[in-house]
This record gives sequence, structure tokens and C-alpha cells, in this order.
Amino acid sequence: MRSVAKEPSKDAPLKNVQMRVSGNSEGAPEDSHSWRRVGPWLAAITALAAALRIIGLNGGLWWDEIYFLIVSVRRPLLQILTVFPSDNQHPLYTVLAWLSIHALGEHVWSLRLPALIFGVASIPMLYLVGASVASRTEALLAAAFLAVSYHHVWFSQDARGYSTLAFWALASTYFLLQGIRTGCRGPWIAYAIAAALGIYTHVTMVFLVASHVLICATMMFSGWRSGSGTVRWRFPIQAFLLAGGLTLLFYAPILVQVQNFFLHRPSPMKAVSTPDWAIWETVRVLILGLGGKVVILLGAGLVVACGAWSYLRQSRFVFALFALPVAITAVGAFLGRGTMYPRFYFFLIGFAVLILIRGIVVIPRWITGSRKGLESGLTAALATVLLAASAYSLIANYRYPKQDYEGAIRFIETARKNEVVLTAGAAIYPLRQYYAKPWDSVETPEKLKAVCDQGRPVWVVYTMPRYLEAAAPGVMEMIRKEFTVIRVFHGTLGDGDVYVGQYNRPA
Repeated sequence: MRSVAKEPSKDAPLKNVQMRVSGNSEGAPEDSHSWRRVGPWLAAITALAAALRIIGLNGGLWWDEIYFLIVSVRRPLLQILTVFPSDNQHPLYTVLAWLSIHALGEHVWSLRLPALIFGVASIPMLYLVGASVASRTEALLAAAFLAVSYHHVWFSQDARGYSTLAFWALASTYFLLQGIRTGCRGPWIAYAIAAALGIYTHVTMVFLVASHVLICATMMFSGWRSGSGTVRWRFPIQAFLLAGGLTLLFYAPILVQVQNFFLHRPSPMKAVSTPDWAIWETVRVLILGLGGKVVILLGAGLVVACGAWSYLRQSRFVFALFALPVAITAVGAFLGRGTMYPRFYFFLIGFAVLILIRGIVVIPRWITGSRKGLESGLTAALATVLLAASAYSLIANYRYPKQDYEGAIRFIETARKNEVVLTAGAAIYPLRQYYAKPWDSVETPEKLKAVCDQGRPVWVVYTMPRYLEAAAPGVMEMIRKEFTVIRVFHGTLGDGDVYVGQYNRPA
């Protein structure tokens, strides 16, 4: 098989991309660094990432994990492959979780084990992507930051497909870069497999692949207009077609169900999970992940802007690989079911980290005029601040489970005497279906009032008040007015605290 460099007249578009990817001093790959020097550092960072993700892995499940376990993972494998109950099922992750609990037993940690494995594997994969477009030093710093990232640790301990999806996003991007750089068929076949497995994990991977198609199509069209031909684009075209074919093969048993769900079933949370809410929630979780300090978030924002500018100067191609998926994901999510959640963008976290690290590297260079001593010192200081802030945030991740239903149960069973215990909102399903508590549920204010009028003391357990307000505003209003919160069981899930309230009986 001939390499790209052997026929430059047929390869101008791809060769130009190679030059634009690595032809800038601000981010040129350092091929002189051997794996003997880099390998031990990367191994140590990966080991640290594994340790940080094992700590607290067996903490309490949150609502989505509980629903996912009951509705999907506990079903027979054939049913998992042929039934799509809701978007709560991430098909590939469901299969992996089924295999895990059948091999190791049903535990919280075994349900989350695939998320941990792919979360840890994302660390070296991010390094490979970083070393393809930047220096090995930047790639190592990016891997280190991802290793201690609050958000990446959180999702690596979440029995959902998001850390798996982040891995496939990095892997497909790496193989795309390798395919363009080498002109060989192998990386493109690997790209197609990674892309298809990513889409089978979660359909939002389609937006990343769509961005790759648009970028490559633009480059191909540009080469065609310049008269350089499109012969060397046959491998990318074949890869995209293969990715599409594999995706259809994976989804074949549930394709119609998936189509009907996303195109014909508007989300009941459309009025709650709005783009405006998603923006402010993103700001909140970013502050949480950077030590809880707004000033650090503002500083990180400036660093990201500088890093993005540097990548744009280096290569419009690489910048598009990082930035275009964000825009396409936003448009696709809004047009799909009309809801927006910050976690929709989590699979792009690797690209965000690379841009952040680029900012850490270039800002000292711009300030000091490339005076090596000052530049290195300032770079080290910036990196230390951001790494320390991110690592500090992990304390909050380990302090509480994602949702503390178990803490609420222990409190009630210890303190309860003659009280009637009711469940409301998002507390109903976990407490009744997973924890098998015989507590009645209330979906209407009339039912809640009827129980309160019976004369016995009444407690109510609820969580996610924002969703309870949207689904049953009368119930939430009555709880606010006529109940006193006696205990709050905190969790790391936004709006996921579990509340125990006591009815204020009129004198």
C-alpha cells in the first residue's frame, strides 16, 4: 500500500492538512521524545486515574442508574438487544453492564465497572490525541488534568455510557488524524469501528461523526476546486460508509423503536431542561469542578479562549475537530427532543482539556516573549493552580454519594415511630422499586391532603424539587407550605438532595 507522500500530486488536500496540523511551533509534536521517557509518566498518571475512580465506586446509585438497572440491565440479553425502552438505555453500555453483573454479581461497583474501565482508558487515549496535534508535554499535562478532573471522575463512576462515549470520541478522532497523516487504510477501518461503537453507546456520537464528515467533505471539495483530485479521499469515504453500515447493523433490532422515540415522542422535561437552564447549570458544575471558586472559572475561561485562538492559528482543521462537534451537538439536541443537559457535551471533554492546556502553555510564552526560564516557571504555576483546584474538588465527590436514598432510609427507619411515610416525585421509583419500601406514593395534592387529614403524623420523602414542581406543581406547593424539612441528605447530583419533610398539623 502506498503512502500519501509518494504521490503528492494526488494528495495535496491531505498533505496540506498534515502541514497545518503539526506545522506550528506552538503545538508541534515532539517526535524526539521517546516512549522510554514518556511511558513511565503516562503509566503513573493512568494508575492515579484508576485509583481516583475506584475510591467511592460503590457509593449509592442515583435515579437514572436505578431505572437503568431495573428496566434494562436486569432483563435477558436478547431483550436488551431487541428492545429500546427509553433513552435511559445506552445499548453498548447496557450489554457491558449485563456481562459485568452476570460475571461478578449484582453490585453497585459491578454495574459501574464498564464506566470506570473506559474512564481510565480515556487517559492514555487523550495523550495519543494530544501528541498528534501538540507537544508531548501538552499531551501529558492534558492526561494529568483529565485524571484529576472532578467531572471525569464523576462520570467514570456513573453507570451510564458517558465515559464510554468520551473514550470513543477520542479514539475516533485519533484514528481520523492517523488516517489523514499516513494515508493508509488501517486507521480508517479503526475509525469506522470506533465511530460505530460510539454511536451504539449513545446516539449523540452521531453529531461528532457528522462534524468529521463535514470537515472532510469541505477539505475534499477544496482540493477538487484546486484541481488536486480526490483519489486519496477514497479511504475516508469508505470509512464513513463503513461506520454507517456498522451502526445500522448494531441498531437493526431496535432501529424503528429508536427512530420513533427520538422523532415522535417529545420529552416531558422539555419545559424544565431548557437551553437557558443548561447554560446556568453548566456554569454551576464548572465552578464546582474547579474548586468552587468563580475566579478560577473566569481565569480558566480566559485560558481556554487563548488556547482556542492558538489552535485556530495552528490549524483550522484541528480547531474544527475540537469546536464543530459542540455546535452540531447543540443544534441536534435542540431539534431532537427539545431538551438540553450539560452531560450531552461531556463526551467532548477531552477536546476541552486539550484547549485548556494549550492556553496554559501559550499564555506564558506570549507574556514572557519565549524567555525560557520565565516561561517555564509561569507555565508550571498556571498548571499547578488548575490541577490543584480540580483535584481539590474531588473531596466533594467523595464526601457524598450521587443521591443518598440509603441515608434517608436509615434515618426514617431509626427515627420513625407512628409516622406515615409518603414518597413524592423522583423519590417514588427508587424507594419503591429498588429499595422495596412499602411507603405509599402521592402524585396529586388531593391524595396528599387526604392522608394528612387522617390524624396521624406524616412524613414525606422527595428529591429533585425542580422536576416535582414541573410534574406535580400542586404537590410541591403543598409540601412547601405545610411541611417542614427535618433532614436533608446531600448528594453530588445537581438538584439531587433527598429531603425528609414533616407535616405541620394545625393546632
